[in-house]
Formats: sequence, structure tokens, C-alpha cells
Amino acid sequence: MASSIVYSILWLLLLVFIAWPISWFCAWWWVVLISFEGLFPIIKQAAEFLEKIVSWPRSVGTAMIRGDTQFPAPW
Repeated sequence: MASSIVYSILWLLLLVFIAWPISWFCAWWWVVLISFEGLFPIIKQAAEFLEKIVSWPRSVGTAMIRGDTQFPAPW
């Protein structure tokens, strides 16, 4: 039980200081790229990758609530 609280605090810090800022930065690029993903396949692949990064805070939040010990990777 105590280890899940420690991991929840760790995931909260990861969420606030790393996951949110990275996803906010990538969200701008993702919005721009999804407009052009029909033009080139490489743009579609980049947009799909950025979508995973943008939705990473959801995985971190879920790990925080559950107290998971496994790192919530964005991919």
C-alpha cells in the first residue's frame, strides 16, 4: 500500500512537470500536421506519433490513480 502511494506521487510529479508541458508543446504541431496528413505518408506517421504524445497525460493520470509500479510510456 505504501509503495502505491509513493508511485502515485511520482506519477503526479511526472504528470505536472514532464507529461503536460511536452504534450502542450506537441499539441500545436499535431494540430498543424493533421491538416496535411493526406499529402504525404510521412506526415501521417508523424501526426500519429504526436497524437500518442498528446494523449500521454491520460496514461500517466491513470497510473497515478491506480498507483501502478510500471512506467506509463507514451507509445
